[in-house]
Amino acid sequence: MSNFCFAPFIHRYIDTRSNSLLCCAQRKMQPPLELKDWESKDYQRIRNSMLTTDEWLPECGECKEREEAGATSSRMIYNRFYKNLGEPELNIINGTSYEVPISYDLRMNNLCNLSCRMCGPESSSQIFKEAIKHPHLWPGTKTKENYNNMNVEYILENAENMFELKLLGGEPTVQPETKAILQRLVDVGNINLRLNMTTNGTNVNANYYDLIKQFKNVFIQVSIDHYGPGHEYIRGPAADFPTIWNNVKRIYEQDWAGNLSMELAQSIQTFQIFDFWKLKQEASIQYPWLDDVASFIVYDPDMYSPRFIPKEWKEKAIDIAKAEDGYEGYKHIFYLINEYETDLTHVIELKKYTEMMDFARGQYLKDYFPYVHSLLQDIE
Repeated sequence: MSNFCFAPFIHRYIDTRSNSLLCCAQRKMQPPLELKDWESKDYQRIRNSMLTTDEWLPECGECKEREEAGATSSRMIYNRFYKNLGEPELNIINGTSYEVPISYDLRMNNLCNLSCRMCGPESSSQIFKEAIKHPHLWPGTKTKENYNNMNVEYILENAENMFELKLLGGEPTVQPETKAILQRLVDVGNINLRLNMTTNGTNVNANYYDLIKQFKNVFIQVSIDHYGPGHEYIRGPAADFPTIWNNVKRIYEQDWAGNLSMELAQSIQTFQIFDFWKLKQEASIQYPWLDDVASFIVYDPDMYSPRFIPKEWKEKAIDIAKAEDGYEGYKHIFYLINEYETDLTHVIELKKYTEMMDFARGQYLKDYFPYVHSLLQDIE
């Protein structure tokens, strides 16, 4: 079946509020799905749908769009992973014969040293602090919100049955809970699982890397959104690009016990839609050993998404990309943004919000992305 995905049978995603989703690509639903219980009615309904129908679930819209655009989707990745596991028997009640999740994507808490513009207090302690100081920038933030309430003990107890672990954040390299899970996996001898980590690359924490170097199958994504100072604008004042770029090489040159795969992960938004491909061009020259530069459109918040920019902006981005040899490898990105109609309400919101945040942070769009700044000045 063209829509079939193994994720609901094997995988569990948990965010910094301890909410569960089918995977990181799941569209959030109203009312929210009840997925905290691995055997919940929603899980069983979704598993049954995967086994019995060809219809795409509304929750899976992002994967559907990516596949229609010719890009790799999360569904495709989890299906390959399941086959590599030897295809354990499936069931609707608790997923597989293991009866527990065997793949985890964990956002342990919001502890982070960066303040990415498209992020939020739930994923960045720095933004949480900014929200307290500048409440107009992050309206609705609850000052007593708890972003550190994950049941780590449950995960530690099931360490032997884990075949894949994804660690994001916040920033995993500074989170004590992440280190506790890694140490538990080492202690029980489960070092052959697939360890997948996304890091902002700001530090090569010796204690942390001494742990993950022991694993035999490691995949690391370093989040970099733009080659040069533009990255510092998107990711906040603490994102020193030269340090982060050099740390990519430092991570690669660690003394790894097994196989290491590395790629850059790029979030494409309106700010860099006219030159985002330069990151891959530079990476291929300076770091040819990288496996890939994986680029994804920002979907949320809507104001940052290039899906809603004016049609003439999209056409201009395509023209520039073709002229600068940046189009062929990113056809799927331009296909995706052209699937959506212009919505100036989001563009106007971006203009107003950017002006407020620029003033609060002392970083100004015109100094980093002058062309986008000039385009936004004409939006009313």
